[in-house]
Amino acid sequence: MVEIRRLWKGREPLHDSERRSVINRLFPQGTSRRQFFTRFASLMMLSTAIAVFGILADSTAVVIGAMLVAPLMLPVLGAAAAIVMGWPLRFIRRVLLVAVGSMLAVLLAAVISFLVPGRADPIPAELMARTSPNLLDLGIALAAGTAGAYGQVRRHAAEALTGVAVAVALLPPLAVVGITLQLTEWQLTLGALLLFLTNVVGIVIAASITFVVAGFVPGRSPLKGHTPILRAVGWAAIAAIIVVLPMQFGRGNLLPPLDPTDGVIAFVEEYVADTAAEVVDVEVEIDQGITEIDIVVASSLSAPSVNALAEDLAEYLSTPVEVRLLVASTVTERATSAP
Repeated sequence: MVEIRRLWKGREPLHDSERRSVINRLFPQGTSRRQFFTRFASLMMLSTAIAVFGILADSTAVVIGAMLVAPLMLPVLGAAAAIVMGWPLRFIRRVLLVAVGSMLAVLLAAVISFLVPGRADPIPAELMARTSPNLLDLGIALAAGTAGAYGQVRRHAAEALTGVAVAVALLPPLAVVGITLQLTEWQLTLGALLLFLTNVVGIVIAASITFVVAGFVPGRSPLKGHTPILRAVGWAAIAAIIVVLPMQFGRGNLLPPLDPTDGVIAFVEEYVADTAAEVVDVEVEIDQGITEIDIVVASSLSAPSVNALAEDLAEYLSTPVEVRLLVASTVTERATSAP
C-alpha cells in the first residue's frame, strides 16, 4: 500500500502540449472532426462487412482483419477521457457515437447475412465463440482498456494499439448480433450483445483509471474536489456489476451454454482408450437443455457400454445427456506369401 502511494505521489502530469495532443486525437475539431466522422462511418461499414463474411466463412484470419480495420476503440477511449476530465457533454457525444456506430454495424450485418445465400448450418465456430461471455472476457477488456489508454498518453507505446484492437475485439460481437438477429437465434443475440457491453464497460473503467494514473488529468491530486468524476466512475463500476451478473449467475437461463465439444471428445477418447476401440467422430448439440452426443467408434472387440458412458458424461457435464453410439466393426486380416 505504501508503494502504491509513493507511485501516485511520484507520478508526473502530462505537459499541456502533450495533453492537447491526446485531446485532439480523441476529440477532433473543425475540419479534422468532419474527416473523423467520415472515416469512422466508412471504416465501420468496411470492418462490419469483413467481419460478417469472415464469421460466415468460419475464418479466424478474416475476422482478425476486421478487428484491425474497426474504428470503435477510439470513441470508447474518448468516453473514458471525458469521464476523468469532467466533460459530460463530450462523454454523451462519444457514447452516442459508439451507439450509432454499433447500430449501423448490427443493421449492416443483418442485411449482409440475409443476402448471403443459404443458412449457416451448422452454426460457425467463429460465431459461437462470441455468444458465451465469461469473466475472462471482462479481464481481457480491463487489460485492453489499460493498454489502449496508456498508448494514447505515452505515444512511444502507440504501436501496441493494434494488438489491443485484436485482443478486445469490439466489432465481431456486433456482427454476430446482426447475424443472429437475422437467423432469429435470440439467445445467441443476447450473448453476443452482452460480450460487446462487457468489452465496452471494461475498457471504459480501466482506461479511466489509467488516464488518471498516467497524468492525463491536470494536477497532483486530480480527484480532490471532483465529485462528478468519482460519481461517473461509480456508475461505470455499477455497469460492470450489471454485465457480470448474467455471466456469473445467468448461464443456461439467459446465455447460451458454453460449447462442450472439445471436452466431450477428450472424455470419450479417454473412456474408450482401454477397450481397443478408436474414436472416429464425435458431434455435440445442445437442444432444449439436453446435450445430444453422437459418437462413432471403430472396434474389433465388444462395444463400450452406452448406458455407462451416458451416465459418466452426464456427471462430467452436470447436465442431462442423450448419447447415440455407433460402433463400426473392424476385421484384421493377415496374409503371408513366399516367392
